[in-house]
Amino acid sequence: MQTLSAQTIRHLMRKHHKTIRGIAKEWNLTLKRVRYVREHGVEGEVFVMDWLEILTGDPGPMPAWVARPD
Repeated sequence: MQTLSAQTIRHLMRKHHKTIRGIAKEWNLTLKRVRYVREHGVEGEVFVMDWLEILTGDPGPMPAWVARPD
C-alpha cells in the first residue's frame, strides 16, 4: 500500500478512538502535522506503515526490503 487517503485516516481515527491531541502526545508529533495528515493523507510505503501503526497499533506486513535479523 503506497497511500492512505484522508478519508481512510479519519475513519481509522474514529474506529480506534484516536484524537488529534492524543496522537500528537503519544507519538511526539505536532498538532499541525496530525491535522495536515488528517486533511491530506499520506503517500509512500514507510509513511503509510508509520501511520497505520499510529492509528491501529499494527504497522501491517513488512516490505521485502526491510532486513530482519534471524
